Amino acid sequence: MNIPSPKKNRKTYTLLFIPSPSDKVVRVDISPRILYVGWVLSAVFLTVFLTFSVIAYSLLHKESQMVALAHQSQQQKEEIVRIYSRLQEVHARLLDLTKKEDRIRMIMDPDGTDPDAGQLQGVGGPESLAAAAVLIQKGQNGMIELMEEMDRQFTHLGSGMRYQEGSLVSLKQKIIDRAQLWASTPSIWPTHGVLTSGFGWRNSPFGVGRDFHPGIDIAGRVGLPVIATASGVVSFSGWDQGFGKSVRIDHANGFETLYAHLDQVVVYENEKVTRGEIIGYLGNTGLSTGPHLHYGVLRNRVPVDPTRYIIDF
Repeated sequence: MNIPSPKKNRKTYTLLFIPSPSDKVVRVDISPRILYVGWVLSAVFLTVFLTFSVIAYSLLHKESQMVALAHQSQQQKEEIVRIYSRLQEVHARLLDLTKKEDRIRMIMDPDGTDPDAGQLQGVGGPESLAAAAVLIQKGQNGMIELMEEMDRQFTHLGSGMRYQEGSLVSLKQKIIDRAQLWASTPSIWPTHGVLTSGFGWRNSPFGVGRDFHPGIDIAGRVGLPVIATASGVVSFSGWDQGFGKSVRIDHANGFETLYAHLDQVVVYENEKVTRGEIIGYLGNTGLSTGPHLHYGVLRNRVPVDPTRYIIDF
């Protein structure tokens, strides 16, 4: 007789769902294998979720860092543009300084013995270059080009400033050595007003052809003070048929100045005057079309352009 083998005792887990006291109880049996698979799937899902969460956080963090770096990069670019702009300002100021030095040397050296007079000292400077902001927009190549240009300009400015420093030291010594000649060189404006006629050939103010104007005309109101533009001795003070009331002053080194069409003269012949001293008042005397000062400069008795010697012209 065959005796049947006993069934293996299969372990299960039971879930009871009781919707309400009056409803039927729902029973669900879950085997350990299904429960195990559920736990494994849950663990895998949780792992995947956490992994993606970490990756997403890392990407967001990197994105925020990139935004911050982009903002910082833009600020740095704007700062580079500002530095480049200031560099141009420094170069312009240095260039202006060399021009003023050049004018001073010309005034101090009317005989042309100074080899540096009349020649603008070179200090280097920017060549033709696109605007810094435009170069920056070109990306890395534009930045490299801009930085190379700025480095070149800093080098030029450094050498230019060193040269200018030595040049100004020599100019200072020359000024000290020639202080008397400096005081006798007509280098300031004789009065306040508007420059209405320059030196040289012009249409006649009286309407007849052209004539040579041996000075400059400065229009202003009657009674404005007129001053000596350099120290010297009054060689003439009185009435001139064409220039009306006028003053002539002899200065050192062959200079002579003329102040014409005055309303009043307050200096006398052979009187010594200093630069800035009042010698008369602006008027409308002699052959004149209106209140103004005719100011002339002669060098060895030859008329020359007065503005050549005015420092702040």
